[in-house]
Amino acid sequence: MTVVQGTRTRRGTALGVAALGALLLGQAVGPAQAAPLAPPGECPAALTSAQATTGLVGEGLTVVKGRTPEPFRVEVLGVQPDGIGAGRDLVLIKVSDLPGGHVVDQGSGIWAGMSGSPVYVGGKLLGAVSYGFTSSPSPIGGLTPASDMAALLDLGSTKARTAERSSESSPKLTASVRRAVAARAGAAVPSGSLERLPSPLTVSGLSSARLERLQKDVTTADLPLRVFAGGRAAVPTAAPTERPVPGGNFASVLSYGDVTSASIGTTTYVCGDQALAYGHPDRFAGPARYGANDADAVAIVQDDVFGSFKMADLGGSFGTVDQDRLSGIRADLTKVPSTTPVTTTVRNADTGRSRTGTTGVVDRDLLPGLVPYALWANVDATFDEVGDGRLTDGWTITGTRGGGKAFTVHRNDTWADRTDASFEPAVALADAVYALTDNEEEHVTITSVIYDATVSTTFRQLRLTKVEVSTDGGKTWKKDAVRVKAGKKLTVRTTVKPYQGSKSIKKVITVKVPKAAKGLQANLSVFGGASLDGEGGDDTACLLEDSCDSDEDSSLSTVIKSIQSAPRNDELVVELQAGSDDEAKGDDDSDGKGDTLVLTHRELRQAEVVTGARSVAVEVR
Repeated sequence: MTVVQGTRTRRGTALGVAALGALLLGQAVGPAQAAPLAPPGECPAALTSAQATTGLVGEGLTVVKGRTPEPFRVEVLGVQPDGIGAGRDLVLIKVSDLPGGHVVDQGSGIWAGMSGSPVYVGGKLLGAVSYGFTSSPSPIGGLTPASDMAALLDLGSTKARTAERSSESSPKLTASVRRAVAARAGAAVPSGSLERLPSPLTVSGLSSARLERLQKDVTTADLPLRVFAGGRAAVPTAAPTERPVPGGNFASVLSYGDVTSASIGTTTYVCGDQALAYGHPDRFAGPARYGANDADAVAIVQDDVFGSFKMADLGGSFGTVDQDRLSGIRADLTKVPSTTPVTTTVRNADTGRSRTGTTGVVDRDLLPGLVPYALWANVDATFDEVGDGRLTDGWTITGTRGGGKAFTVHRNDTWADRTDASFEPAVALADAVYALTDNEEEHVTITSVIYDATVSTTFRQLRLTKVEVSTDGGKTWKKDAVRVKAGKKLTVRTTVKPYQGSKSIKKVITVKVPKAAKGLQANLSVFGGASLDGEGGDDTACLLEDSCDSDEDSSLSTVIKSIQSAPRNDELVVELQAGSDDEAKGDDDSDGKGDTLVLTHRELRQAEVVTGARSVAVEVR
């Protein structure tokens, strides 16, 4: 059955896997046979990897510029059994330009963004270009067989789950196979293994420094993406507006709006309400939910170091990617995806400039990883500088917990930084989103993130310089160690000093020693709230790969309480703690976890962000 191109007719059962078997019984085409490519339209018949005989010549389709597919020549060099995975053959190919063509020369071989480019022999689909040598430019690559991709058409669409780490392997060429391929291709085969082609990742709204950080994050998270600056696309709100064509651009969208992010590839197959693309996984998530969009190719960027790639901006909506598998991704062409809005309002206290922006995140598994970039995009646009500054913010996270019950988490804080006032606030919010979704007791769906901040170049900070303790109401002060009776009070005097200021600020607070502490070796700790920030370093990559450290045993209610009650950066925290002898003495070998009992906890609000820590040994009699 053939569906006329451009219609919305639903694919009939005749294109199920069972019926596709009949389509795969087309005659094998002999070696070196090359028929002029006639665009087969939708629902083409397919060939199997067994029909990919050495010397077989076909033609591929891909987009170099704009949206119009251009043809290129493909020669089969051989078939590597199980080259992609168990039971998944890899067709080894060499690509070249047709007379007057300029597909391969644009990228000096196979380039990132060709993934999914369909290859036809006699009007039948042989497969999709999907593998290449990423270490150096080469016309030699790999094809995912059409029969493997066709199996995606009948996969049931179930609830999307967290992306698993890919178990796909890099097809390895033995020395004998490498020699045979080189002889057949008439070209040297680069060292290393064939790998799935990396996907160009177009990202809008970020400065070059933020893009570099994002590239570092996706690389650390082992995501095969090449980040480049692109244009924004609006969240689709109605039915799809475009329809993919074989060989045309295909964008798998992670987010829309301020930070529009999407991997770029090529459409392989279109039939009825479905389309297939890439010929390899995007994130290998299985059941998935990404946006599916058209794109406009800007250029093929030649890069002999990291590999050439296609730059493109997003176009209209195709629908929703609902499957992300080893042999490719599948799109439902009947509906657009829903998103989680991350809305940010930023005011510049120095210039009066204010801006509200929204990033709609489609892939909710990546919500924690994309949240900081949504904040940075608006702060950079509104603050219009990176450097020392002061930021006050407030945010609200809403969502549903187990059983569908709604919850809300809210927090305010103050920040100060000599290099980037927006870095820690963005990571702190992302960590909160991650902690909520990563709890192990309840399934959580975040429905919105609302962020509000005021930023200025006025850097102000307090530093804790001295802590003194008295047991007689302030007549005598000690800095190192004190003895006190259980049930009595300790008078604590703190001294803080402003950044680049000479005037010290002293405050006094009393702490009652519980009677239950009798006979314990304790420690009086005083620290600024800002001293607690940055304990995770600057690692934001773990937010993308779902591997950040978290308290796995905490309930959702405990996580919410912990987020909302955590000390603010402009607070001075006074704690009397008791634990093991090593902990009480501040031994460096003590991990400070599990065995420490907080006897008394007080917080003092200060005028500015406070850093620094001091401690006094306490013997309770």
